[in-house]
Amino acid sequence: MPSAPTIAALDLGSNTFRLMLAEKEGGAWAGKRVFQDIPRLSEGLTEGGLLQPQALARAWAALEFFAAEARSAGAVRVLAGATMVARLAADSSALLAEISRRYGWETVILSGREEAGLTATGVLTVLAQLPARGLIFDIGGRSTEFILVEGARILRSWSLNIGVVGLVEAYLSASAGPDQFEAARRVVRVVLAGVDFSLVPVGVTLLGTAGTVTTVATLLLDLKEYSSELINEARLTRSAVEGLLSTLAPLTVAERVSRYNLHPRRADAIVAGLLLLLEVLNFFHQDEFLVSDNGLLEGLWLKAAGFSYQK
Repeated sequence: MPSAPTIAALDLGSNTFRLMLAEKEGGAWAGKRVFQDIPRLSEGLTEGGLLQPQALARAWAALEFFAAEARSAGAVRVLAGATMVARLAADSSALLAEISRRYGWETVILSGREEAGLTATGVLTVLAQLPARGLIFDIGGRSTEFILVEGARILRSWSLNIGVVGLVEAYLSASAGPDQFEAARRVVRVVLAGVDFSLVPVGVTLLGTAGTVTTVATLLLDLKEYSSELINEARLTRSAVEGLLSTLAPLTVAERVSRYNLHPRRADAIVAGLLLLLEVLNFFHQDEFLVSDNGLLEGLWLKAAGFSYQK
């Protein structure tokens, strides 16, 4: 009996790149493997500007690693989806064209709406019980997505131009103090207040996904090794997040790396992520949220495998 085909999906995020390899079996995947690197492609990027040479060098190194893994797995299709970094950069189309030429992959720049839809699809595949009304949020490097769902149906999505890399570069450098922290909080509050979230009901279930949230979950659950099984549907509280912020904020990036085994380009952004996460909880008057290890990457894989998703 022939083996099931291996499909690959690649999430080209503003901070993190992730590759998923899995066999397509029936209406789902089997043998899922995920690889990650943090090249921070959006480093120093302004809207309409060019990707920086040092960021591109890191990105190509990550892509070479992923290409080797995809070849080794015999992937019959690779779909690479780029997010806010590609929507901002003037030369992103040229980069994706070169990726396609060099590796033979299909590449696409996702709109905010497409990114939100694929993220919701990925999250909803892993939940044991779908919420009556849920608000999925994805804190990224340059943008944050919100998706309102009712069961498996997407009701509305929003893509906000705020993320952890932007906050780090503008406010939260290694020498940032209380004034810079408060300035970052104010910016997040202004952005959230400028969005019409009137469709979001009081008491909505919040579901967080992507690197900031899963890193927070790993730290709060005191996991020595990353475990998607333990992270998926973990319930975290606002007070626990506040405690983690109080612990990490005074530390240097080097101390966060050595004490908590964080990647340097995660360690310098984790405080920004915690601040943004707390402002989301405060804005929607929630004291807890659920975590999903699944998200955009899994949604991209489902798309690559030929499964439809709701827009």
